[in-house]
Amino acid sequence: MLALEKIKIPYGKENIEWTPPNGFQVEVINPKAYEGASNQEEEVVKALESPIGSKTIEEFKGVNKVAIAISDLTRPVPNKVIIPPIVEKLEKIGVKSKNIFVIVGTGLHRPSDKEEFIHLLGEEIVDKVTVISHDANNEELIVSCGVTSKGTPVEVNKYYAEADLKIVTGMIDPHQFIGFTGGAKGLAIGLGSKRLIQANHSMLTSENAQLGLLEGNPPREDIDEVGKIVGIDLIVNVILNNNKEIVKAVAGHFIKAHRRGVELAKDIFEVPIREKAEIAIVSPGGFPKDLNMYQAQKGLAHASRVVKDGGYIILTADCSEGIGDDKFYNTMKSFKTPEEVIEHFKSIEFEIGVHKAFLWCRTLSKINVYLISRGINDRDSCGLMVEKRESIEAVIEEIKHKLPEKPKVIVMPKANSTIPVVNK
Repeated sequence: MLALEKIKIPYGKENIEWTPPNGFQVEVINPKAYEGASNQEEEVVKALESPIGSKTIEEFKGVNKVAIAISDLTRPVPNKVIIPPIVEKLEKIGVKSKNIFVIVGTGLHRPSDKEEFIHLLGEEIVDKVTVISHDANNEELIVSCGVTSKGTPVEVNKYYAEADLKIVTGMIDPHQFIGFTGGAKGLAIGLGSKRLIQANHSMLTSENAQLGLLEGNPPREDIDEVGKIVGIDLIVNVILNNNKEIVKAVAGHFIKAHRRGVELAKDIFEVPIREKAEIAIVSPGGFPKDLNMYQAQKGLAHASRVVKDGGYIILTADCSEGIGDDKFYNTMKSFKTPEEVIEHFKSIEFEIGVHKAFLWCRTLSKINVYLISRGINDRDSCGLMVEKRESIEAVIEEIKHKLPEKPKVIVMPKANSTIPVVNK
């Protein structure tokens, strides 16, 4: 990349523009550029009509109650494209529209409200079917279906568990410790109880709980077992390009179809780099992936793969909803060093929120982190053990005397969807 060329870095619903100084060696890495399907809804319909390893919706004729798990606002899943053809097919086989339960899978995020239902699905679908939000802390919504071989309590949303036909939708995207999203995750984590999610996420300290790895990955194996125990009749997963357009949709068996989708996802998201850099300038990908720091942390984890130990990450994250989790923040501000947080996490029974502090500090223990954020104030950034600055330029000016003559900078505009692979 030529010096002085402006680089756009997503920031909320806008972009930050940064012009590299002369002499800086800059490499911008993004998921590979794939064209979106020419007709987005037709791509979903094609997947539904040629499911991988499962029946078509038409072969479920006679079912009465249907549950469809979808992602909440923190995931850019094109639900308005995915859900209408599913609903149309269900109605054609005689399912009454109000017996179609679309369940917003919030995991341990806050429950969604009607305004968000409309944002996710559009008014027509919201008015037609029954839309509800999962709430992992509401015991009245939870039923027990058993225990996995790893000891995880299989407790999920009762409207899903009690349905005659169970469908899970979602997107296949890199995930920092279950390898990739999608598949049974929309059930196990999206519609799981707090106890289920805690037990599953407690496995994140395993060496194989890695970004981009599925086989032998304990939390991913556990998620798939939840899918087997509760039952998933059909998944509909999409892979998105840099413009959040559907490149490919896969439907069918929750493991077979998911793994087929992961093959393409790896081709898109795995990006080779020549060598590690002194600096990484990182965005989670803009809204909604930088809605709060709890979500934006993932970008930090992905970026840690490309920066030399002792180097610098400049994280740009709007965080219009602030930090996003009290437990995460309270854990961080209770300790003085990242190493203390890591040791604390390893010494206690697993707690959601504390795990995010562990993941955050796993990077902070090796790399210096600066933060550009409108939604995080100076006090909170101090609590998060990072240095807040007003601009990328301000950070570069501050650290330039510590850099080599021609420092290497890797820019990751869509870090949450980028798996850097260092060429060896």
